[in-house]
Amino acid sequence: MPNPSVILQNIPSLCRGERSLLQGWLEGNPTRSLSFCIPAILLGCGAYGFTMGLWQGYEMASYIGIKLPLVIAATLLINGMINGMLAMVLGSGIGFRQSIQFLLAGFALMSIILLSLSPITFLMALHAPDPGDPTAKQWHSITLLTHTLLIAYAGIVSHRSLLGHLRNFATTPGHGTQTFFAWLVGNLFVGAQISWVMRPFFGSPGLKVQFLRDHPMAGNFYETVWHAFTTLLNI
Repeated sequence: MPNPSVILQNIPSLCRGERSLLQGWLEGNPTRSLSFCIPAILLGCGAYGFTMGLWQGYEMASYIGIKLPLVIAATLLINGMINGMLAMVLGSGIGFRQSIQFLLAGFALMSIILLSLSPITFLMALHAPDPGDPTAKQWHSITLLTHTLLIAYAGIVSHRSLLGHLRNFATTPGHGTQTFFAWLVGNLFVGAQISWVMRPFFGSPGLKVQFLRDHPMAGNFYETVWHAFTTLLNI
């Protein structure tokens, strides 16, 4: 059972990027990182996910509060393996266990950032037009782009905090930098596609509230983002 006081003490250390914390996780008992990172992901992503779905009501909000941590878990499992292979191919000297622990720490910090942003998205949902309103489609595009930018921002900042640790832990700083950018691109791409498959996350006007879409593999994330962008510009 995680000690709440230890979890609270580790949050500032992780946000400051203290080397001793991550070093202890990588070289010590792996359960130490699990006991902090998993609760942080559940709390941070759960709270942020709740605000994402609140526009369509409490049922959708509850669905997304459950789904967003699941997206992180799926991304962690898939990219943990991919990142481990990339680290070895790039000659960083980082193994699969260390890759997963780096990624887990990054997602924990990302979740803390999202938790800090959730009051903003909560107020956005409260001031959004009714899903049946004529302006709802435009608001849907605004919501999609806003959440995409906020989650991408949280992901990039959290990964950036790991760059120094990665450079120190790798065989050479250059190998660490190459591995970092390979991981960052892979995590953003895989995470985006997993979130698309597990949609909806805030619901579309005119579509029913449901946990998963009937045809989850139809379309792709990037096409939808581009459509939302052009809708706002009236292209």
